[in-house]
This record gives sequence, structure tokens and C-alpha cells, in this order.
Amino acid sequence: MGRGRERGVQGEPFASDENIAPKVGTGPPAVEAAPNSQDKRLRQARDLTVQRRFDEAVALYKEVAQDDPLNVKARNNLGVLYDELGHHELALEQFEAARALDPNGVEVLVNLGSALGSLLRFDDAEREISRAQMLAPEGVAVRCCFGILCFRRGLYDQAEAELRWVCEQDPEHGHAHFYLGETLNRLGRMDQALEILERAARLQPHNHRAFYTMGILYDRKNLREEAVAMYRKAWDLQQ
Repeated sequence: MGRGRERGVQGEPFASDENIAPKVGTGPPAVEAAPNSQDKRLRQARDLTVQRRFDEAVALYKEVAQDDPLNVKARNNLGVLYDELGHHELALEQFEAARALDPNGVEVLVNLGSALGSLLRFDDAEREISRAQMLAPEGVAVRCCFGILCFRRGLYDQAEAELRWVCEQDPEHGHAHFYLGETLNRLGRMDQALEILERAARLQPHNHRAFYTMGILYDRKNLREEAVAMYRKAWDLQQ
């Protein structure tokens, strides 16, 4: 896979007109607006997601998708929510349905690639991301997704280059900072990793993985008190 040049997520998935708390979404809108009645329900689902009332948000997105089977936004955003909740197979179903409706939607392709990467289907993920790269070669979204895929494949130098570029373009991009921090950790650059992960934790205060990795890094630096605080925070966020 050549070096990607474009993102969310996985990057990590991102939703149309919606940030799954605490994610900061970027990238070109890829979805046509739904009718007014559906738009209202999609906004309600977005608000429920921000409030972390995930079961209600899922139910509302499913209602919209059932009532309006051609609504790409509902499929895409439901997939994003499933992915955030760790239900990657369910997310994949929604993204594949959205792609069937909008084959050239960069946002949908990025989210599909991210979900495939989460399922360790790297070749399939590369195919979708490559398609997105052709459509949006300089977009932040695709380059973040590509960087995360490189991280998952153990290509840490390439992952660092992509993710650092994304962070420079979008200093508020929580997922890019998190995966850049994880990449630096794998490269053995502890101080740099801690600095980036602290930034990621500020951008994504509900991301327990950021706090857990910081705990590991503080342990390696023999800073036991700081490590315990990070582990406790990570544990609390998972309850």
C-alpha cells in the first residue's frame, strides 16, 4: 500500500453532522440531507449520543433507517455509533449498506475501512481506504484512517508520519493524537508519547485507553503514584 494522502476516526469512523462524544469529526460532508422530518430525528439521535444515551440513540437511528431505507446518513451514523461501542460487525453491516447507496462517499469509505481494520481485515480495509484516497487525496480523514491502519499493521514509522501530519492539520483531532501517542509508545519514545497522550486525553476525556497507556508509561518511568492515578482513571471510565 502506497503512502496515503488524505480522514475519523476509525481514521476512526466519523458521523455526518455529528461528533460521537468525545470525538472531533472532520472531513467533507458525504451525505445528502434527509427530509426535514428525518433530519429532526437524526439531530435528536445526535443529541442522545452526545449525552451518552447510546441505547436510545441506536434505537432512533434504526427507526430512521427502517422508515427511510435510502437514508445514507442514518446508516453511516448508526455504524459510527456501533463502532464506538465496540460492535464492529454491526458497524460493518451499516457501512456496507451505506456504501451500496453512496459508492463514492469518502466519509462512508473511510468509516468502512476503519471498521474493517478494527476486525483485522487489513487487505479489505486497504481497498476501501485506497478508494477514498483517489477521491480525496489531501483530506485529513483518509490520511488519519491510513495512519491508523499502518499502526495496526506494525508500520510505525509510516504511521507516525501520517498521524503527525493529521495532528498538524487539525490540532483538535483526538483520535489522531491518541494513535500518534500509541505509535510513539511502540517506537520506545516514552516522553513524546506521554506528551501526545496527555493531549489526546484532554481532547477525548472518555478514552480509557489513553489513560491506561499513560499508566504503563509512568510505570516504565518508575513514577508509581502517577501510574496508579492513570490506571484508576482508566478503570473508572470503563464502569
